[in-house]
Amino acid sequence: MIRAHGATILLYTVFPEPVLFYLAGDPSTMADSVDTTTHEQRWTLSWRCGSGRTQPLTFELDRGYCYRVVVTSEEDKNTFLDMFLRPPETALVAPDGGLLGNLKIDENILLPLGYHGIVVDSVQQRIVALFHACGLDEDETLSLLLKVPGQLSLYQRRLAGFVRAALGNPRVMVYDSIWDGVSMAEVEHIGHFDDYFRRHAPAHTAVFVGYDTQLNVAYSAHDTYRL
Repeated sequence: MIRAHGATILLYTVFPEPVLFYLAGDPSTMADSVDTTTHEQRWTLSWRCGSGRTQPLTFELDRGYCYRVVVTSEEDKNTFLDMFLRPPETALVAPDGGLLGNLKIDENILLPLGYHGIVVDSVQQRIVALFHACGLDEDETLSLLLKVPGQLSLYQRRLAGFVRAALGNPRVMVYDSIWDGVSMAEVEHIGHFDDYFRRHAPAHTAVFVGYDTQLNVAYSAHDTYRL
């Protein structure tokens, strides 16, 4: 449980067993666009665009690298994500946080932990620490955890989605269009999400996906791929 000035949050999962959620996609359509080859320390995708041109996309893992993937359409972005995401090795911070609208934020955060084999009691202090690193004090964290996604701003939903993703300790953290539609002050806060995660997992790979205007935020990238 988390205590904040006399109040107590009981963090719990609402399902007796782990539940997995999958992104839907048409395998036949995706196969026409992307081929995937997996290696232990490197993932290579061969991207075929509409013109027939093939572009190799190589992602080195466990070396602390950051990559940018610049897209020009939602279709290409979704195709890339469908083929690249490989849970539990990857975690996604979605534009809307990827949260379930009928669950409170504490329930949303804890729901995937059983799938990852993580004991809830072992992460409670880390949940508080992550929100604190992102600028929330205990009272603000308490207030946020007890709300449902519809009561949060776009930035707050992305923050909750980031905390949930970070708790899974992924090898690869994927940030999808996370700078779009927020204030400049929030852009600055979001720009530090990956820094906070690297304090715990300095060797993880970060992949920022979005349109060119969203990726102009200053961030050092090992490589940039334009699809």
